[in-house]
This record gives sequence, C-alpha cells and structure tokens, in this order.
Amino acid sequence: MNEQVSRLIELRRLEDRTRVIPNTKTISVVSGKGGTGKSFFSLNFAYQLSRLNKKVLLVDLDFNFSNLHLLINHASQFTLSDFFLQKKILRELIYRYADNLHIIFGDSGAADYPKISRDILEYFFIQLNKITPQYDYVIFDSAAGGDDITLYQVNKTDYNIIVASPEPTAVMDAYVMFKLIVEATDNSKNFIVINKSDNKEESDLAYQNLSTAVRHFLRSDLTLLGVIGFDRSVYRSIVEQELLMKAYPNSMAALEISELARRFLKITQVANNNQSLRTTYF
Repeated sequence: MNEQVSRLIELRRLEDRTRVIPNTKTISVVSGKGGTGKSFFSLNFAYQLSRLNKKVLLVDLDFNFSNLHLLINHASQFTLSDFFLQKKILRELIYRYADNLHIIFGDSGAADYPKISRDILEYFFIQLNKITPQYDYVIFDSAAGGDDITLYQVNKTDYNIIVASPEPTAVMDAYVMFKLIVEATDNSKNFIVINKSDNKEESDLAYQNLSTAVRHFLRSDLTLLGVIGFDRSVYRSIVEQELLMKAYPNSMAALEISELARRFLKITQVANNNQSLRTTYF
C-alpha cells in the first residue's frame, strides 16, 4: 500500500489546488483527555445538524478505540480498517443512519489494525475528497489528546471544536490541546464546548479561566460555542445505546445541543457570506 500511497500523494501535489466546493465544511471534534463526552457530542451534534436539513457525514477517527457504533447499538459490517487494508473503498463504508446523516465507523481493539502514518492519513483524505461534495458538513470524531496524527488531521479542517468538562484538570487539558492546535495549524476557527456542567457558575468559571489563559499565554481567542449541563438523560441514552436527540428530545441536554447546532450554523453561514468562493482541499 505504501507505494500506492506515495504515487497518489505525488499526483495530488501536481493537481490544481483551487477547486471550489462552496458548501462543504469540515469539523474536527477533539478533547484534551478521554471522558469528556466527545463522541457523545459528535454524534448528537451531527444528528441535530442533519435535522436542520444539512447533509452530514460523521467519521470516527479514533483509530482502534472507536465507540460511535456502541452509542447507537450498531454492529458495523465494514470499518475504516477495511479501507486501510485495501479491502473496501471509502464509499462502501458509509452507513446511512438517517436520510441526512451518514456515518463511517472505526474499529475497536483489532489486533491487526494497521499503523496510521501521516502518509496513510493523507491517502485517506485524498479518497475522502472524492465523496465530500455531496455533504454540507463532514465531522471527524477525533482521538482524545493531541498526538501527531490528530494534529495533522485538525490542520486540514475548517473548524475545530474542543469538548471539555468544567473541572480544573479538564480545563488545563483543554488549554494544552488548544495550544497544540495553535502551534500546529493556521486554523483560527476554534471553539470550546463545556460539557457535564452542574450549573452556570461552574461553566462560566471554567470558560473564564480557559479564555484568560489562552489570551495571556497564546495571544489568541477561543470562542465558547455553548454549554451542556449535567443531565441524567445523557447517562440513560448511553446505557440504552440510543441517540439522546431521539430518545429524550425534550431533555435539557438535547435542547442545549439543539441550540449549539443552530448557533454553529449561523456562524458558518456568516463565514460563507463573507467570501463568495472558498476552497476545500484535504
């Protein structure tokens, strides 16, 4: 596969890099540590965007530690490892969860999972670029933390959403993650979501501490996309392996995710209006 990857990457470097795909936005959902609810947010956020009449592709890029399929009680017939092992093309991996929400699942705990290098990831993005024009949004549920592969990935997306919980250690991890993103990319469209907050005072303090550190030490800004409060409905939906937005649509957390999705759409619409043409290139 390495020889094929090298040939594709070299061909890509010779391509015209000004192709215009005006409607496709790419989003990396990341976290500084595990346990913040990143995958839960990615799935429910993607579903809510799809309910707002946007065509969404959700891709599980938590290589060999994937759990999106568990959240919806789905046994994946094909996963990303089939693509990396050249058994399937990307289009064959797409699971149509709903009319406007498609998902590409990853593997969990596979002993023979291929080692993912930058070249392999570049090959993945080259192939992904062939199917992205049919979507309004492509969302990547990333691995927790800021390893080299994750940072390479976020450098290729239009928006990064950091999911953090409000306790001080998680806020510090979110700061470190943002620092790594700033140092590794030129992407200025970064957002924070505070998840599992007990109350407004707690989430306000967490964001204030984080934004203060970001401004002081990194001379940058991190926009608060929204807050998701601690809600037992979230726990129940995870245990029941059902989507929160479907099982408990009137719960506090579901309503807050709905508001986050609407806010995000407004932000991306404004950005799109500010430039008549944009280039999406993986």
